[in-house]
Amino acid sequence: MFRKNEQKRLAYQMLVFDEVVNQGSFTAAAEALGHTKSAVSQYVSQLEQDLGIKLLTRSTRQLHLTTQGEAMAQRSRQLWRLLTETLEAAHDQQAVPGGRMAITAPLAFEAPLLTPIIAELCREFPQLLPELHYDDARLDILQHNLDMAISVGPQKDSSYHAIPIGRLDSVLVAAPSYINRSALITAESLRGHSLIVLPWQRPLVLQGQGSLVFEAAKEIKVNTSISAINSAIAGVGIALVPSIFIEAELAQGKLQRVLPEHSGPSREVFAIHAYQQQLPLALRLVVERLKEAFRQKAPVSG
Repeated sequence: MFRKNEQKRLAYQMLVFDEVVNQGSFTAAAEALGHTKSAVSQYVSQLEQDLGIKLLTRSTRQLHLTTQGEAMAQRSRQLWRLLTETLEAAHDQQAVPGGRMAITAPLAFEAPLLTPIIAELCREFPQLLPELHYDDARLDILQHNLDMAISVGPQKDSSYHAIPIGRLDSVLVAAPSYINRSALITAESLRGHSLIVLPWQRPLVLQGQGSLVFEAAKEIKVNTSISAINSAIAGVGIALVPSIFIEAELAQGKLQRVLPEHSGPSREVFAIHAYQQQLPLALRLVVERLKEAFRQKAPVSG
């Protein structure tokens, strides 16, 4: 057991170790922390001595984490996050969110993700006045007087800040009515089926065994994920849509996975903003809860 004064020392040693891992070197960590390189090395060595384990192996150019070091790196990062959140919470208690908060997002984000989060925030902060603009077109934040935009895929405007919040993994689905009346759906027969195609899916090579291209002689072209999902439910054809948007439809049997060994490319989702300093609390809460929603959405099984 560590005595109380040893626990205090251990906490700071872990934070120094966390910085070494993040920076990738003792020199960079020392510069970030305002310590000398020898002091940082001593903190880490003392941490290893106190714990009785080897955390790092050092070479002339690189640092390598041991197995125990990887576990301690995760614990150290958790400690850093706890301290950061504690300080932010203390600061945020002095400023209750309120007033206008304008956000744009693709249409498909409305029901399963964004609206439940906004509703929850409105209950917590009655003075909040959200403005939600659902549009699959990318609206410019400054031109449309927006606070934040939820955007999918690579970002072109480097003048804005992009916070990664999750990934969209697309799967092939069709309605039971389409599956029952159509020929057997295989990788070889896909081109002979009716496909529901979104603009970003042309051209597109599916991930999985072989180089299966998502194209067919008969394609029904739609411009939103919502339209693709509804078209698939209506039995029009096979759609490639993000699994996070169709959990209910799969659970209810309105849609079924087809060719589960194939999937669309994973696409990253970002929260885009133009703030130079820290985001206002309400927007930070939206970002954090969106991140949590993506973490909680387990991959869809076949």
